[in-house]
Formats: sequence, C-alpha cells, structure tokens
Amino acid sequence: MPGDSVDLGYPGSSTRAGRVGAGVAHDAASVQGIVERGGRIRRLMPRECLRLQGFEDEQIDKILAINSDAQAYKQAGNSVTVTVIEAIGRRIRAVDEELRKEAAA
Repeated sequence: MPGDSVDLGYPGSSTRAGRVGAGVAHDAASVQGIVERGGRIRRLMPRECLRLQGFEDEQIDKILAINSDAQAYKQAGNSVTVTVIEAIGRRIRAVDEELRKEAAA
C-alpha cells in the first residue's frame, strides 16, 4: 500500500528481502524503500533517513556536505531518535511513580 516501507537491505535473503512495514519506517540502518502509488518502490534518500531520526535540516546540510551517501545512511542508522528515547523515559517514570504510590499505600 502507498506509504508502507520495504526492507531493501537484504536482496539475496529468502527471509528478510522485501519485508514490508505497514505504514511505518523500519530503522534507517537497513536501507529502506517506500511504496508509492501504483506499487512502485522508491529508495529513501539520506536526507529522508536523517529526518526520520530527528535531525534538523541545518544538521543534515552539514552531514551531507562532508559525507558520502553511504556514510550518511550509516550515520542515520547508528543514531538514536531522541523523541523516542524521551517517550520511553517518560513512560518509565510514570510506571515508577505508580509503583511507589502502591508501595506507600
């Protein structure tokens, strides 16, 4: 379906090649494609992968000015999405507070 992602990182694999993510993008380390209208698969560009990881356009411009596309893909794949880590931390804190309240009662 349009908007789905396709794992293009393992073209020779019988188990991972062409794995589809319905409406989601997998990690940027495995180079992704996205399904467009008409079923055409388009590879995500380094800028798109870096944006998925939360980089700002100014940061992306600096990265792309001094790195090859291959290096930019690697940098995107090795990065951590700050907003996801923040959400996990907030959830851990909320559960911890709930457990402390239950223990105090």
